[in-house]
Amino acid sequence: MSDHQQKPQSHHSPPATSGHINVFWDDGMLDHYTGEGVFHSGINLGFLEVLEKHLENSDRDRNMLSILKQGPISPFLSWHSSSAATVTEILSFHTQEYIDSLIEADKKRWKDDL
Repeated sequence: MSDHQQKPQSHHSPPATSGHINVFWDDGMLDHYTGEGVFHSGINLGFLEVLEKHLENSDRDRNMLSILKQGPISPFLSWHSSSAATVTEILSFHTQEYIDSLIEADKKRWKDDL
């Protein structure tokens, strides 16, 4: 098909959009601890002057949130309240084994912090 030819119209048109992107947010997302150190292990092998935060840390997330709310695309965003996903919702994308491994890792982290 040449560049000037139109593609045949589909019987299933995409839904019309308002030109807005829906953003679902809950401030509880800022509480997620992502670790620090060498590969975010919390371990300093003596090579680092300062243990670095994981790339997806809460300071970076706050900055991204600020950019989205105050930056040039802010007029195109529609904000909605959200909450933590339930296990049932997470199972839409992940296996039970994966979820169990995350729960165990979280328990271990809190146990190690005590």
